Amino acid sequence: MTARLDALDDLKVVNVAEFSEKLAIIAENPAELTQYQQDYLELLQSYEKSLRGDFDGAAVLLESMLARDTAPEIVFRVKALLVNVFAVTRNYRNAFSYLEQVSREVQSVTSTRAKEHGLSVLAYTYNQLSEFDIARFYAQLLINSATSEKALCHGRHHLIESLYGLGQWELFSTNVELSVSHCVNHRELIFANLIRLKYYNYLLLHEQYQQADEYYQSFIDSVAKTNYPFLLAGVLGAAAKNNLALAQYDAAEELARRTLQYSGSSEFSVPVLNAYDVLYQVNHSRRDYNKALEYHIKYTSALKANSDDRFVRQQAYHVAKAEIEVKDQRLALLDKDNELLFLQKNLYEQEVQQNRLIMLLLLLIVALVSFMAYRGMSGRSRFKKMAEYDQLTGISNRYHFNNQARVALDYCELDAKPAALILFDLDYFKNINDQYGHAAGDWALQQVVKTCRNFMRNNDVFGRIGGEEFAVVLPGCHADKAALMAEICRDAIATIDTKGSGYTFPLRASFGVSSSDTSGYQLKQLLADADLAMYKAKQSGRDQVSMYTEELG
Repeated sequence: MTARLDALDDLKVVNVAEFSEKLAIIAENPAELTQYQQDYLELLQSYEKSLRGDFDGAAVLLESMLARDTAPEIVFRVKALLVNVFAVTRNYRNAFSYLEQVSREVQSVTSTRAKEHGLSVLAYTYNQLSEFDIARFYAQLLINSATSEKALCHGRHHLIESLYGLGQWELFSTNVELSVSHCVNHRELIFANLIRLKYYNYLLLHEQYQQADEYYQSFIDSVAKTNYPFLLAGVLGAAAKNNLALAQYDAAEELARRTLQYSGSSEFSVPVLNAYDVLYQVNHSRRDYNKALEYHIKYTSALKANSDDRFVRQQAYHVAKAEIEVKDQRLALLDKDNELLFLQKNLYEQEVQQNRLIMLLLLLIVALVSFMAYRGMSGRSRFKKMAEYDQLTGISNRYHFNNQARVALDYCELDAKPAALILFDLDYFKNINDQYGHAAGDWALQQVVKTCRNFMRNNDVFGRIGGEEFAVVLPGCHADKAALMAEICRDAIATIDTKGSGYTFPLRASFGVSSSDTSGYQLKQLLADADLAMYKAKQSGRDQVSMYTEELG
């Protein structure tokens, strides 16, 4: 029976339907199984639930197995599977808590199957965390120790992922075809096509669009046969970007829409981001600006959600890691305390008391020093924040904005990337202060900043450089996209409901946009040109966006 369960274990990602059918047959007579076989069966049932998308049910079943006496190799595999289940449901804290346990236990596991599973989970998860050096280490361990062709295929896939993340293109290129052939020859079509997708992205990254299109045609039929939505969405999203680069707009649009169909509930995955970006650019090229704006808003919203999710994931990983380190330190301290007590048990009571008093005094000194150090560090942090950020709106002040903007512009110039600058101020702001008071004016400034930040990327530099004057540096952004961003912000400011201030008054802003194409990469020149454009917007009736051109100079 154990051999039958092992065969099902190998079948689960090759043929999900057949795996579920055969698993149900074995589960009909659990009384015929040994305790180990029953635990193994429950582990496979947890896999089946996760493959069907019932991650909550899988988590409940798996954690119930940890609460009872179970074979060590099964316990290890339960923890490894919980890493995947909790990561998919974005319960990152639990996921990475189990990840740390798996990484500590993997070298001591005696079961080959369990060890291969653990190494695969570690390599995959560290790739998702962008810890590519660690992922490569575990992938290579899996390749070196693999006893099955399936495990070797999985290890090669994880290695390809980490090499791509590290940008080690020579090793990446030489490993792709060998890895694909190996996985195809051993019926691991999903992993073979995941590797092909990574090579497809490599071709797009290096702007080899025609070769990329030919490569896509060579493996898209194999991808379709897998019926794996995540893989299909990834390939179609990349193909949409490729067709856009080849100016094949109709095909790009169709592929983007199919990407969204296969993405399901993945609201901010990379395929979804690719699809929204393609739909925005296609409609922009057709001058259908309403649809372009609609998709650009969806793209920026998904991009922000993706960035927030990555931040939460990284934060949860480091918190879980720190918690386990603290537990280890506590155990080490307890061990030391026990050794100390053992050595002191024959000493006179007076000496014991004296030693305890000395230890207490030392702890008090350490606590006092730690407290003073903490106060000093928090004070420095507070003063640094006060020196760099505007106290009213929370964004960069003029000094900090200038420093951050120059860093961003120098980076763009060095990498030959475009950059743009948006300058805007509020129309008739003095009237608001004069008629309704400075409290209403302060409220208006805070709402404007809060509204505009919703449409900005994480790497955009946003600062208050005057009373009601603001500037935004957009690295990697062309002039037309910056103008569209300014138009979005202008429209959003005009729709702010001012009743929250206690008064009702109009809020409007005039925008000027400059870019590195016409103004270069010097902040001073970009600001000067954007100011000229904003002055033109003011002259033309205010509440509008004006782009700097050489005629304005």
